[in-house]
Amino acid sequence: MTRTITMLGATVGTTAALLAGCATAAPSHPAASHPAAATSAAGAAGGGAAAPLEYARCMRSHGVPRFPNPVGGHITLSPASGIDPDSPTVQAAATACARYGPAGSATGSGAGGASASAGGNAATADGAAWRALAATLKADAAAGQFAGSVLVARDGVPVLDAGYGPADRATGAADTPQTRFCIASIGKLFTAVAIGQLAEQGRVSFDAPVGDYLTGLPAAIADQVTIGQLLDMTAGLGDTVLGRANPPRSLDAMVALIARERPQFTPGAKFSYSNDDYILLGAVVQAVSGESYPDYLRRHVFGPAGMTRTGYAVYVPARVPGMAHGYAQTGSALTDVSAQPQLANPSGGAYSTTGDLLKFARAVLDHTLLTPAMTATLLAPRVSSPQPGGPPVDDYSYGFAYQQVNGVTFVGHNGGTPGYAGQLDIYPRSGWVVVVLTNQDNTLVPVIQRTEAILTNS
Repeated sequence: MTRTITMLGATVGTTAALLAGCATAAPSHPAASHPAAATSAAGAAGGGAAAPLEYARCMRSHGVPRFPNPVGGHITLSPASGIDPDSPTVQAAATACARYGPAGSATGSGAGGASASAGGNAATADGAAWRALAATLKADAAAGQFAGSVLVARDGVPVLDAGYGPADRATGAADTPQTRFCIASIGKLFTAVAIGQLAEQGRVSFDAPVGDYLTGLPAAIADQVTIGQLLDMTAGLGDTVLGRANPPRSLDAMVALIARERPQFTPGAKFSYSNDDYILLGAVVQAVSGESYPDYLRRHVFGPAGMTRTGYAVYVPARVPGMAHGYAQTGSALTDVSAQPQLANPSGGAYSTTGDLLKFARAVLDHTLLTPAMTATLLAPRVSSPQPGGPPVDDYSYGFAYQQVNGVTFVGHNGGTPGYAGQLDIYPRSGWVVVVLTNQDNTLVPVIQRTEAILTNS
């Protein structure tokens, strides 16, 4: 049957069934409904004639390469197009592009405008908010109150992409968009994606006990802790490995230390942040795939996502080409800690750039790394994980933090270690991605608060 999508008028013709849930599709389940796109008269008033063309372009960029351009304000999907509007791929693309339809029609001029329901605000239309943020960051850096790189992009197109402050105070080298930083626990996202890949291949089950995949663990862990509980940090484990003064460097040795643990509470009972959980998950990736954990990431995560400036190793930051020196706060002074080794492991510690983390976020959103269904599974909120001063909705998913402010959902992760901190925020419904990486202690939070305020109208 031929289906016509009316983009400029108030009628939607034969698309009524396709539009169900367009305005209410849960952002944590991007494949749950099929907002195949229509712009109401009110939406057209804000978005203008560009909306249908932008919608078509968006659909093609999200995995539907044959999606047609509008003709006379209408997009027609005929059987000859070979496009199944009910397929998971088209559903996921339609959700990603929903801001060009009634749930998120542009409210300002230009491609940057977005309504609050789509995850943006009117200030993004002319870029004023981002120009103001850039000016603030420049002033903060000049005052010695910020050093790092910031990247803000929508649908992969940067609206802010710059470095601020020194990468090396001794030489005067500056932070740039190409500068590498230790990303600490942001790396947990890589482990979660790797487990998701193995799960969609049927090689790992979220409900299976970890002992199905690893040997040498005590029964209290092997038989009672599931893969899902490790992912959402409800396993009851602690920080045995990285809490030590000199943690082991091999994954096998790390697992051997964790084997001395016992859960601190009944697995599944509550959230408790744990690096040990993700070290075990990395061991599962290694055992099930038959590849070393670093090799698995390079072949199945970094490679497909195009992340060419990301590295996973035991490394000394001062010896990594193009990497910022980390400056830790020691009293009122800043101490260069870049000569201290960083121990990359499945719970975090890799080095990367803002650009590479944008590529990772895009690979999550466009389903390069996972199917739409598995992406939805990983992003779905699982357990409350409120932090002091955090947003009203502060949950943890399978590896992703899940937060909501003013009805706007964003997912991602932060990370920190002496001298370095970072955060990756992904706004699934609107396509915004924010990456902030810093190499100076106590400078991350104010920047993230500003970007979240812009994108959530708070």
